[in-house]
Amino acid sequence: MFERMHQAIKRPWGAFCLLAALAGATVAQAAEPQQAHVISKQWYADYEVAPDGRSTTTYTSATQIVHASALEDMKSSTFSYSTSIQKGEILEAYTLKADGRRIVAPPTNYQTEVNNGRDGAKPLFSDYTRLSVVFPDVAAGDTVGVKYRIADKEPIFPGAFSVVQAFSPYSIYEDARITVRFSKALDLKFEGHNLKEEAASEDGGLQVRTWSYRNPSPRTYDETDAGIWRLEEFPVLMVSTFPTYESIAKAYGDRALPKAEPNERVTALAKSIVGDQSDPLVRARLLYEWVSRNITYGGNCIGVGAVVPRDTDTVLDNKMGDCKDHATLLQALWRAAGIRGEQVLINAGNQLDLPATPVVSMVNHVINYLPDWKIYLDATAKDIPFGYLPSGSHGKPVLHVGAATVLATIPPLPADRKQQHVRTRLRVGADGSATGDIQVSFKGTQAAQWRAYMGDLKATAVRDFVRRTLLASGFKGKGELDRGDLSDAKVLTDEYSFGFTFEIDNYLQAGTSGAFRLTPVANLPLSVSRFAIKGDQASVTRRHYCTGFKTGESYDIELAPGVSFVQLPESLTKRGRYLEFASSYKRTKTGVRVVRELFDKTPEGVCTADFMNGWQAEVEPIAQNLKSQVFYKRKSR
Repeated sequence: MFERMHQAIKRPWGAFCLLAALAGATVAQAAEPQQAHVISKQWYADYEVAPDGRSTTTYTSATQIVHASALEDMKSSTFSYSTSIQKGEILEAYTLKADGRRIVAPPTNYQTEVNNGRDGAKPLFSDYTRLSVVFPDVAAGDTVGVKYRIADKEPIFPGAFSVVQAFSPYSIYEDARITVRFSKALDLKFEGHNLKEEAASEDGGLQVRTWSYRNPSPRTYDETDAGIWRLEEFPVLMVSTFPTYESIAKAYGDRALPKAEPNERVTALAKSIVGDQSDPLVRARLLYEWVSRNITYGGNCIGVGAVVPRDTDTVLDNKMGDCKDHATLLQALWRAAGIRGEQVLINAGNQLDLPATPVVSMVNHVINYLPDWKIYLDATAKDIPFGYLPSGSHGKPVLHVGAATVLATIPPLPADRKQQHVRTRLRVGADGSATGDIQVSFKGTQAAQWRAYMGDLKATAVRDFVRRTLLASGFKGKGELDRGDLSDAKVLTDEYSFGFTFEIDNYLQAGTSGAFRLTPVANLPLSVSRFAIKGDQASVTRRHYCTGFKTGESYDIELAPGVSFVQLPESLTKRGRYLEFASSYKRTKTGVRVVRELFDKTPEGVCTADFMNGWQAEVEPIAQNLKSQVFYKRKSR
């Protein structure tokens, strides 16, 4: 368990093919842990770094299994390495029984899995070798130990080394240690937090730096832990030869940007995509949409391919590539169409700060940028309209590769770029049933995602959609789905609508008199009624990733003879710094009309604790209003 976690953090290079996003995510946001069922008795990582950036790393761990529930995970240990540029070996593996007996893993307990191509050719996706060992005769109370080594045959970046090593504050560590041995000629930078640094020394002509960590009483999770953690709050060590983040961008760009020069094939493809379109922004959009829709994801984890894009011909031949391949091909297509574009490095996880020591794992994903319009785009992410980014991107620091100004921050997304509006018409029968229809419209990333979801529904799912949707909201019924415009021309547009008719047997569920909270008959992501659960929440102490939106609901309710709504919630209007809300409950000749509109003005990005607490204060009265119920009476049969 521990060696897997730390090995993932150690190898940030593969993050450019999204293999080591853990290096950023692990140290960015603390998740609520389960009760600790293992104890790390020993965890050592020993790095020996050569002047050219190659490293040999030896991991030693001994983990005691405290509870039987951990046996499944701890019965074996696995690690992997890139065969073309590394060599790996397990040096020892054993089980230390509770009575003191040491059982060495026999040769028959080892497994080697190799990724190869066909007939001696190189593999397309990964050349990783996976080594596993099964610990013999393991029971609760035993300790399992493993020692293995990974030696670089070639540095992933010539002359460079970078690593992040972090520990969980929620786990028990009795004896953890990180040692770095390196030549005096190597200009290594070190940044440690919440670790004990030992005195520097020399050994065989090498400089030796050591940090230790003990955590016999792990942190207990509470509500104040929720949110985004800063890197320096963790027990963490960062080591790097990179003097600046600009040097990281250059190291990537030196091998990536030449591949973004358009060849004849790319130039011809770009012309076929844009046609006679003269508007450069429209041309940029058409090329983005082509890459997003036609190039599927496929990792590039073959040696230095983890940080070097494939040739554009290879990507086009296979219609497949990783984030680097998407970004490089898109940049090449833009160049062929006379459009300036850039590649941008960003963190794929939850890391929102660049530490003082420049480390590669903080920028482990590649996207694009259109400087003439200041638009960031991620062609690797699917179902994202032009001009938008996947959730979790805004507010992050980025590195612009090859640009005059490298360091930047993606600005927040205005809240009104994300919208949802729901119109419901229904007739409530004397028996408590209801018939009607609902129309839902989206604007923003939700639009493309819902269109894609609807387009992927099979015939049986289409037929059963309304029944299942009603059932998820507690209703028994049926209806017919209208999936809206699913034409090819609309695939990545940022507006979409769908609707359905419904017949509900049990709309009024409390007998001949009762009360209910008015909500849409479909469970939708941005419904006004969801704010009813936002009240009475504890104050926060950390930053959070946040997003706002505009949302509205209207209900035209016709009441059959014998049914009456005897009491309606009070109308409410609130306008504050963070939220605008208006609810209107009015009686009509045939029933009731309800309109509720909410504008959460929070830009999508990173919110401070003060912002979140101010927002929470404004949402309280809105939540109370939305909790108010409609009281009804109907005649018994």
